[in-house]
Amino acid sequence: MTKLNKALGISVLCFAANLAMAAPAATVNGTVIDQTVLDKAVSQIVSANGGRIQDSPALREDVRQRLINRELVLQAANKAGLDKNPEFVSRLAEARNDLLQQAFFEAASKNRPVSDADVKAEYDRYTSQFKDVKEVQVRQIILADEAASNKAIAALKKGAKFEQLAKAQSLDNASKERGGDLGWGNLAAMEPPLAEALKAIGKGQISAKPLQSQMGWHIFKVEDIRNAQPLPFDSIKARIAQDLQEKAVRDAVLELRQKANIQ
Repeated sequence: MTKLNKALGISVLCFAANLAMAAPAATVNGTVIDQTVLDKAVSQIVSANGGRIQDSPALREDVRQRLINRELVLQAANKAGLDKNPEFVSRLAEARNDLLQQAFFEAASKNRPVSDADVKAEYDRYTSQFKDVKEVQVRQIILADEAASNKAIAALKKGAKFEQLAKAQSLDNASKERGGDLGWGNLAAMEPPLAEALKAIGKGQISAKPLQSQMGWHIFKVEDIRNAQPLPFDSIKARIAQDLQEKAVRDAVLELRQKANIQ
């Protein structure tokens, strides 16, 4: 075979390959469903399912049939004039507005990017709230009235086991099976009456008197006390970045409101 014939052969093969790549996924009553539409739909399904569904000939054929069905329905709807229906026109306009609003939010996010320095500064502000703040590891018993609570406190002072009393008498079903264990709590994040009551209890000690709430009368035991611990930077930096990005979008909307004539 001459060099010219070889070159022509290669050209023909490339042309045929390009035709194959350009072949439509389907043609429905003369309307072409492009292969790229099928590829995008398959990619979205695979991505949305976190890899649990893989790209395969069976999946592609299933999606192809769905696209064909959709095209048939669209053709029938247009033929019937449903696209002129006032309710449809209204819903279409609303959908357009929603998409346009989302496009604005995306543009605002791009125009106000959140830097690593922004995230670190916000984390530093967050950690500053933990300075000189204590956390307590607490158990509780909730009883129905003050008299029963005082009786329980007296029993505890005489040597009754807090955990056993919680399991036997506490009205708090969420913690009673754990002997009243509530885990660690940040005093600065608690309601003031609760925080004050717990601050008055030393490590390993119980309430001197019960605290009343809507749930009943609370008796506490402070198992341990420590300096408040902020969450590690790496565990929350993604959430901080997202919060800052959402704030940037809210700020963009606020600027629009400040410049607008709203009556």
